[in-house]
Amino acid sequence: MSTGASERSTQHLDGPNSPARVARILATRLAGMPAPAAVHAPGFVRLEMPVDGADILSWLRAAPAGARRYFRDRSARLEVAGVGVAHRAHFGAHDLVEQRSPAGASQRSSVWFVAMPFDRARPRDDAWRPFADDHCVLPIVEFRRDGESHALAVNLVDDDGARGAAIALLERLAESCAECAIEPALVRESDGEGEAAWTRSVRGGLDAIARGELRKIVLARTRRYHASGALDPVAVLTRLAAREVRGFRFLVEAGDGHAFLGVTPERLVSRSGRTARSEAVAGTRPRGVDAVADRLLGESLLASAKDRREHELVVERVREALAGCAASMRIDPEPRLVRLAYVQHLLTRVTADLRAGTRDDELVAALHPTPAVAGAPVPRAIAALRALESFDRGLYAGPVGVVSRDGAEIAVAIRSARIDGDSLTAYAGAGIVDGSDPSDEWRETGHKLLAFERLAT
Repeated sequence: MSTGASERSTQHLDGPNSPARVARILATRLAGMPAPAAVHAPGFVRLEMPVDGADILSWLRAAPAGARRYFRDRSARLEVAGVGVAHRAHFGAHDLVEQRSPAGASQRSSVWFVAMPFDRARPRDDAWRPFADDHCVLPIVEFRRDGESHALAVNLVDDDGARGAAIALLERLAESCAECAIEPALVRESDGEGEAAWTRSVRGGLDAIARGELRKIVLARTRRYHASGALDPVAVLTRLAAREVRGFRFLVEAGDGHAFLGVTPERLVSRSGRTARSEAVAGTRPRGVDAVADRLLGESLLASAKDRREHELVVERVREALAGCAASMRIDPEPRLVRLAYVQHLLTRVTADLRAGTRDDELVAALHPTPAVAGAPVPRAIAALRALESFDRGLYAGPVGVVSRDGAEIAVAIRSARIDGDSLTAYAGAGIVDGSDPSDEWRETGHKLLAFERLAT
């Protein structure tokens, strides 16, 4: 990673509605609130105030490390950061935690951050243990942008000591600012177990396909980098997002020095009211060195029988998964190209009109994992991955996003990496079908890792 200094943030200045001033006001209001009445159901009170526009990632970088979270949707309409942990819950059980507002207040619903493992049944490696309890988290402080509207909110749970912790955090946020920092150099250390081990895994998957046990399997590999000092995950995400401007951006911090982050092209599901949107993303080519080469590579992807077959498996699974929740469904008749910074994919959109009462956790359970990150049939592919992959994927390729009473936006956590102090482990996968060549798939994963490779140059 090249060295450089970030300019000192000005968001701590006391403008009339700056995040710092609003944090102070919220701290004062919390201190003056009466003690919450005893209730039988778990719940929390939300206080929210509008703020002037600010760079949310810069604000998050200045926030106390250890429990920071971030998500931005692909359209850049929704961006939300969270600091601290007010409440943890299993995804789905969060709906049982009641949101209350002070008398006369009109409040939006709070955002819960979701991050779930790819394979919940597989035992966690030690490196992933700090993330074990972070499936659905309500932050203490939330900074949200909806379009051009910005708001800062605090969530106060019904718990002894929570008020003091929330006030202390707000006061720290009111005083914090991003200091000048030198980003440590990042050097590639290893390509997991190497190409020979990758080839053996691919051949194992091809043997299962030849025996008729699988139609497709998506194998992943890792690449590890070492830094000359502790990595700031918000700074890494900022640089990553500057190079890959399209995609869902996410960050999950699980204790000081541990974080998972990425910029993914793939939506798992979004919900607004009773409308759900999902998509199939499968089939890959690199970007071309110029416009002509780029166009030719895209045309070869659209014309590839192998890639179209791989893509159709994902479309088929998404259609089947949503059929149990949908009153009606609309699917793009043909895939389109989606071009990212380093690769291009086939993409097919699926829109469903949901049956009344369908919950977000039911949508995610029905859709995850898709054949785009597991294989087909999915249960057999998952079982095969436990034997063919020597490492625990953890949150890689799992659901990641945000949910609230108003809606949900859940992405698939690919093009991602885990940070552990001064090391970064990046992940990439490739879909293996009949006719796949191990060397070609190794190169494909290399193209997908370019976003992290560029951070080291």
